[in-house]
Amino acid sequence: MRFPNAFRGVKKIWLAELLMLLAAVIGIILIFVIAANSTLVGDDVVVNKEAVETPAAILGILAALIALTAFILNLVGMINARNDDAGFRIALLVTVLGIITSAVSAIWSSNQTLVKWMDTATTIFSLFASYYVLTGIANLAEKLSDSATKALALKSRTLLEGTFCATVVFKLIINIFKIQDGSTIYTILSIVALVLELVSYLLYLRALSKGKKMLSK
Repeated sequence: MRFPNAFRGVKKIWLAELLMLLAAVIGIILIFVIAANSTLVGDDVVVNKEAVETPAAILGILAALIALTAFILNLVGMINARNDDAGFRIALLVTVLGIITSAVSAIWSSNQTLVKWMDTATTIFSLFASYYVLTGIANLAEKLSDSATKALALKSRTLLEGTFCATVVFKLIINIFKIQDGSTIYTILSIVALVLELVSYLLYLRALSKGKKMLSK
């Protein structure tokens, strides 16, 4: 095994993405729960808080715990892999910037407008982090003369960034036009954004799985 650090790191990042995929699925379920208990009164969307409060709290806490576990695994994975390729070091730096935006969002959680903008910023940082992780895998594949893994990593990187960019666009539309939570447009855009994130996770997982297999040899 020529790159043991990268192997341990990519293995953890792969597991983290599996967990994030699960968290995204829970997020879609939560949107449906809120939409199903919302009604349009004039120009305002009214959410039945009594019906939504308990399931939303349970799903929200579950998704948050899964996402936190995934985040820690992802961070540790990048720390492990950074010694074997510069791509992982850049990914780690971008991830730290994502931590800062998440901290800002948590501190000023009462400001929903700020929270939404910070969520968009976090998505952008995730985009760049995944870009450089896949770049690291492609670089190591070249060093190991594994053309198939390199080609898959580069192809997945292109497709992944496309879906991530589309997700960011949908979130920007929600933020710029201040679309209300629970409205039909909000629900549609949120679901489309989450589905695109699911596609991104699947593409990312495929490349990570291939990279993990390559580095284990």
